[in-house]
Amino acid sequence: MAAGFLLCLAWYYTIVSGFFVLYCPVMYLMFINHKLYRNVVDALFALWELYPVALFQCWCSTQLHHFGDYVNADEKTIIVMNHRTRVDWNYVWIGLYHATQDPLADICICKEDARDACNKSTPNSILDIGGKSKIKFVLKDELRTVPAMGWIMQLNYFLYVKRNWQEDQLNMSRFVDYYKKLNYDCRIVLFPEGTDLSADNKRRSAKFALAHNLPQYDFVLHPRTTGWAVLCARLREIGLTSVYDVSIAYDNPAQTELDLLRGNIPSNVYFHVKRYNINQIPTEEDASRRWLNDRWQEKEINLRKFHKEGNFVDPSTNKPPLYRTPRSMMVAKIGFIFWTIIDIMFTYSICNNVLFQFWVVYHTLLFVFVTWKFGGFQNVQYKLLEKDIV
Repeated sequence: MAAGFLLCLAWYYTIVSGFFVLYCPVMYLMFINHKLYRNVVDALFALWELYPVALFQCWCSTQLHHFGDYVNADEKTIIVMNHRTRVDWNYVWIGLYHATQDPLADICICKEDARDACNKSTPNSILDIGGKSKIKFVLKDELRTVPAMGWIMQLNYFLYVKRNWQEDQLNMSRFVDYYKKLNYDCRIVLFPEGTDLSADNKRRSAKFALAHNLPQYDFVLHPRTTGWAVLCARLREIGLTSVYDVSIAYDNPAQTELDLLRGNIPSNVYFHVKRYNINQIPTEEDASRRWLNDRWQEKEINLRKFHKEGNFVDPSTNKPPLYRTPRSMMVAKIGFIFWTIIDIMFTYSICNNVLFQFWVVYHTLLFVFVTWKFGGFQNVQYKLLEKDIV
């Protein structure tokens, strides 16, 4: 219990510290030079991604096991994953940290797309931490209101969905148009199931499958394919190069945030990564939706085999995928030290500096107001760029 509490406290406290110490000053760049603002804010987030990697792996001794393909950190791509637990996205950073290491250090298992998939990341500047294509999550809309964490997501311009197709379609179009206008590459992480594999959600998915004459699943939920097909089609228009199908499994899953708080932390996390070139994805909407359903049917079979026999299988070869050697933790540890220093600075300033206390109160009220009045700073950024005032 104590270990879980300290883990969650350190994780959230660093988000709060980083928000007020780094994000708030940088925020004002959006009104001066939007391209520079986008680069700096996303570099900050890429730097923060190192913190949970070190926190979970070094403090909690979580072991990451990566099977299959590498992930090119410079590709404009969509990463589709099964949503095993509510806290999967905590482990996405760990998985991608290891999956985006230098692929030239090993033999690439891709043949058709070997050159594309195995290119070594070559960042153009210090702002390209983690590769040129920054991670963007597709998230439930209510998460944008979470203090500090949700506000950082607003500044990073993640894609929020409300389960209202008219609104979601508008948000999706704005999201794609925003990054198109900036000529900016992203790696978009999408959980097509829309929710986690809880007992209640499994029952609802089974009921849906029965009503629509679909197969019954035990290890995944049936994916929501409409949003996937539209997002894939829109991103294809602006240079989408690939889709990565990722399967995640745990030895002892923490189903909710409360499980982590109680100290129920997985010791081993397993990622199976399969890359598909965009030319392998159908362009017609119905066919694209069937393609995703086919991947989820394979995923159910693959996860069933994993939990029964302890190994995955590559669906294209019907053979076990290669096991990838974990990346060195040195970079993650440096990131951890950096954010620990930020935590110390925040703690000292909030306790001893009246001006900084005012800074914290002011920006807290500002983000509450903007979230309530305009729906979040992601909408402010879109309007700024749309009107070409920056």
